[in-house]
Amino acid sequence: MTKFTTRRRPQIPEPDYDDPKEIYAFFGLTVYSVQLLEQGLLNLLVGLRILGKLMPTWDDIRRLYEKADRKTLGQILSTLGKLTPFDPILEDQLDEALNKRNYLIHHFFVEHSESLLSAVGRRKMIDELTEIIALFKVVDPQVDDLWLAIWSKYGFSEERIERELQEVKRVLDLKASAPDL
Repeated sequence: MTKFTTRRRPQIPEPDYDDPKEIYAFFGLTVYSVQLLEQGLLNLLVGLRILGKLMPTWDDIRRLYEKADRKTLGQILSTLGKLTPFDPILEDQLDEALNKRNYLIHHFFVEHSESLLSAVGRRKMIDELTEIIALFKVVDPQVDDLWLAIWSKYGFSEERIERELQEVKRVLDLKASAPDL
């Protein structure tokens, strides 16, 4: 399988540890990494649902995304587990990713309330966020490989996605450089 390189995955910057706001920047980068994985899993779920259909309509696909988008990450993983077996190593990584995602969203700042008060504590928080990002950077490309294999059967190759992203970027750049009238 090809590696999907088009989607920009965050690089993990080297922390300075000198600005208390840096924690929030790393938290944001971690949540972004979570959302990349979640979107890849949605792509996989919808792809598996249309697999075998000769010509799914855009309306079919839109409805599947809307339905899947209402599910929690745990529900998506449970549904995917019923539709297709995962490699045991990837399955373990996905379970860990789910646990880290839930910890991040529901408990991270609560558990680190005292850590925010000291430079040593903030360093510990940033280091922990960096480790979580690293996990998502390992899992996300594996999920991309799975959904791309399905979607390419319907003409959505890596090359086509790259062309469409470049077109969106071109249009956005034109809009940004156009004078206000």
